[in-house]
Amino acid sequence: MSVMYEGRKSERACFMTNRLEKYIDDNGLVETIDAEVEKPIFRRPGYEVLPTFAELDRRLSDGLREARDKSGLTHADVAPLLGLHPIVYGRYERSETKMHVSRLIHLSELLDFSPIDLIMAAAPYRFGKSPEASERRRKLIKVVEGLPDEAVESMLSLVEAMSKLRSEDGK
Repeated sequence: MSVMYEGRKSERACFMTNRLEKYIDDNGLVETIDAEVEKPIFRRPGYEVLPTFAELDRRLSDGLREARDKSGLTHADVAPLLGLHPIVYGRYERSETKMHVSRLIHLSELLDFSPIDLIMAAAPYRFGKSPEASERRRKLIKVVEGLPDEAVESMLSLVEAMSKLRSEDGK
C-alpha cells in the first residue's frame, strides 16, 4: 500500500499562511492522506510512490528481524536485553508497536547494526533521485563506516575542499 499524491493546492486548510504556502511550494511538498492521520498531511515525494506510514513501519520491522536473525539471537534472547517481555519485543518485529528512535538506537547497539541501514531500507527514496543513486549512497556510507578515523578525517578534508572548489566555480 502506498500513498498517492494529492497536490490539491486549492483545498489546503485555511490555517495555511502565505509563508507556509511558500515553504510547501519551494520544497515540493504534496498534500496527501494516510490512514494513520485524521487530517491531510504534506510529504516530500521521491522516485517511488510514497509508502504509507504503516508500510514504513513494516519495512523497519523487517529490517529489525533481519538484524536479529543475523545476530543468531531469538526474541527470547533480545527481549531481556531491552528490559521487555518476548511478546512485547515481538510486536516490534511484527510492526504492531511503533518503534521510537531511542528504541531503534538501543536495538542497533545490541544487534550491532547502523540505524541508518534500517532507515535507508525503509525509505530509500530519501537518499537519492533514483534507486541506483540511493544504492550508491548506501554503499558509500557502509565504506565510510568501516574506515579508520584517520582515513575518515582525510576523506572529509578532501570532500570539503572539492565542495569549496565547486561552490567557487559556481559563482
